[in-house]
Formats: sequence, C-alpha cells, structure tokens
Amino acid sequence: METQISGRVIAIGDVHSYINGLKKLFEMLEENIENFDDVWVVFLGDYIDRGPNPKETLDFLINLWENRPKTTFICGNHDLALMTFLKLIPEPENRKCIYKEEDIHLFIHHFLTFKGLGAEFPKQPSLSSKFSQKYQDFYINLPWIVEHPDYVFIHSGIPNDNKSWNEHIECLRKKDLSDPRPTWICDRNHLTAPEFAQKTIVSGHVEQPEVIFKQKRILVDTTGGDSENISAVLLPDNKVFCVKDYKKKD
Repeated sequence: METQISGRVIAIGDVHSYINGLKKLFEMLEENIENFDDVWVVFLGDYIDRGPNPKETLDFLINLWENRPKTTFICGNHDLALMTFLKLIPEPENRKCIYKEEDIHLFIHHFLTFKGLGAEFPKQPSLSSKFSQKYQDFYINLPWIVEHPDYVFIHSGIPNDNKSWNEHIECLRKKDLSDPRPTWICDRNHLTAPEFAQKTIVSGHVEQPEVIFKQKRILVDTTGGDSENISAVLLPDNKVFCVKDYKKKD
C-alpha cells in the first residue's frame, strides 16, 4: 500500500463494518469532488468490529485497493487486534490493544465480526478458516502511517513526550511492536498535536460530534463504531462530508 502521497487528499474516518454508510459517503464524494479519481483517498483504520457487515465492507475496501490506484489505508487498533488474534503478526507485550479467545466474550462488539464472516464465536480457528487469503493480504499490508508534504495520517495520534518528531515517524514507518502498547494506534489521549509536530496530524479513533480542526490537528471519526455516520475531509480545502448529510438521488 502506498505510504508516500501528495496533492489533494480525502481522509475517511473509522468505518467499523458499516457498509451502507460507506457506500453513501463514497456516492457523496464522487458526486461533489471534481476530478475525484485524481484525488488520494486515505482510510484512517478500524475497518471491522461493532458494525453488522464486515465481509461486505472488506470486499468493498479491497476492490478499491485493487482497482482505484489513488487509494490507501492505515492500520487501526481493531485491525491490529484482529491480526494478532489470527496470528498474522506477533503479539504485542500489552494485551489491552488485542483480543484473545479466552477473554473475547468481554467484547461483544467482536461478535458481529464473527457472525458476519460466518465464524463460530469466539473460536480463533473458526475465524481463521473464514478469513480468506485476500483478507490476510490486505491486513498484513496495512501501514501505520501515510505521509504527505503537509500531513501525516495515522489512526490515533502522536504523544507529546521525550521522543522527537522524527523518532515517532520512524517508529510508525517500521511498525514498531516493541512499544508495550502501540500508542500511535491505541491510545485515546493524543487529541492535540505535540509541541514538536512538523506537519498536521490527521486521525480517527476517538469519536467527535463533528470533524474537528485544531492547530496542526484534524480529528475525523464521527461514529465511535456505533453508527453509519462516517465522515471524510477533503484536504487542503478542509471541506467536510458526512453521511448524516446524505440525500438519496431521485
């Protein structure tokens, strides 16, 4: 998947298996953005869990990946958890960002992922058997960051800590699982840009009532995984599109 992009960009917030909302949003984007195919589309992670249609959602996204050249994706915390559960990646040291068979019953929002893929909840072998090679390829290829001359796109944010900007970016580029808990994907406390931010940070992960613009910070998740009210922002125009504004064509 492409990790270095330029030009105009549409950043799309958390999808969480809400295929109907995603299709409505794409219809809005195609109708309202001039030369839509020339604009990069960046999905900000969390493609499954919570919502009712994981299979249809993954099929839609993979079709874009294969057939719309200017489309790319990043890894969300639910995506990281799923890959760990399916043993597609090593298990992080801290279990708060993953789910396991012995305690998955505590997280009922994963149930719909199993059900939607026709797997027995909460059995790992059952879900693995339903997770096709094309789904595995999609997930394994998810980067943690997409970079633009003016923006970085990540799932959660960048903390204001003792690391430098370049150190954080390098950790994201190499998918650094040595961190006890991948803060850039899992934590919910990075709602403002760190003092050392060199570019505007665009992310999802934490539900907002609307797309939020701050100094060097844009927050795009407007669903929290609880509705189809997915949002997108066109950059650098800062034009917002939201499913709640969708009007069906006559």
